Amino acid sequence: MADLLETAGAHRVLTMDLHSPQVQGFFRFPVDQLRAAPILCDHLKDSRDLSDYVLVAADLGEAKEIGGYANRLNLPVAVVDKRRDGHDEKPRAVDLIGDVAGKRALIIDDEVASGGTLIEAMTFVLERGAKSVEAAAVHPVLSGHAVERIAKSPLRALVATDTLPLPAEKRIDKIEVCSVAELFANAIRAIHDGSSVSRLFR
Repeated sequence: MADLLETAGAHRVLTMDLHSPQVQGFFRFPVDQLRAAPILCDHLKDSRDLSDYVLVAADLGEAKEIGGYANRLNLPVAVVDKRRDGHDEKPRAVDLIGDVAGKRALIIDDEVASGGTLIEAMTFVLERGAKSVEAAAVHPVLSGHAVERIAKSPLRALVATDTLPLPAEKRIDKIEVCSVAELFANAIRAIHDGSSVSRLFR
């Protein structure tokens, strides 16, 4: 993909929370990767009393990324430990590192595609004593029956950004959308006038 973009004439790339964070090594020109965590965290702090919340990483792969949210929100963290049994390549939750009992669980992930991982993690933390579950994700892919699954589930809310367009049929009451337009606009302006893009990495 990096070579295709370069062949097409690109000489700089601006991204947000790519699924693989090690993007710079694939490109022979500058890449700026913006982060949605500050925007999502600001929204969460402004819209909720977070005093009894605990952040939950849906799997071990998300555990490292959740640290940025934990620092900004000053919240404890729990991690769902998922394992693969046999050769079916389908992971299942087997344990929980941390404590969610009696707390409101907030599952953090970089994207929600089919909703399978989210629903599984939600079910698992509810079984471990969480009194409610919400989620925050950067990219609301919401493919297939994801919206229907979320609507029917006990999930109280999904906070996501508008990095992907969310058509009217997917805008259910449980989904809260935070705009990243201003951050991208400021980054594009900084790139064009030669000022620092890194000042936006707050």
